[in-house]
Amino acid sequence: MTIDNIIELLNNKMPKNAIWLGWSIGGLIASRFALHYPKNILAIISVASSPCFIAKKNWPGITKCTVYRFYKNLKTNYYETLHTFLTLQQRNLINSIELKKIIYSQNKPSIKLLIEGLKIICSVDLRLEITYIKVPVLRIYGAMDSLVPKKISSILDDKCPDTYSVIIEKAAHTPFISHQKEFCTILLNFKKLLLKY
Repeated sequence: MTIDNIIELLNNKMPKNAIWLGWSIGGLIASRFALHYPKNILAIISVASSPCFIAKKNWPGITKCTVYRFYKNLKTNYYETLHTFLTLQQRNLINSIELKKIIYSQNKPSIKLLIEGLKIICSVDLRLEITYIKVPVLRIYGAMDSLVPKKISSILDDKCPDTYSVIIEKAAHTPFISHQKEFCTILLNFKKLLLKY
């Protein structure tokens, strides 16, 4: 399944004029959707996401080697890899324990699904196209996120119209879990801003 297959499916299922919130790879999918169907989306909230996850010249990101290593670890020891990832991302132990219980109660995703996600992260680069998004975009970053560096926010703020960036201090790749109250306040403020349009 390619990113374009995904947005075609979503276009048939999602309500029109909705605010799309995409976390990590979901932010990439929401951005691609907005580029293809600008009249079917009201705004985007991109959380711990990037138009290009892989590091390039003058672009912060992660190496393909890091992505492949994470994938290999998920493939060989799924739950231990998730545990390590969540431990690194969480400062709030109670929320972390609750999240782990939810995740561990679910079935493991198929290897095929992991491969498809890996391909999207490694191959999709929307850095040029992102400037053509015609809807308001809120980008939320964690200051301590090692996967999506906060430096991306200033690059995109300079290039993209109707873009608002917020960096949550002491948050990493899952700010909606580690900083729930602050995260929700940011969302509500963005909604109020949209109502003024």
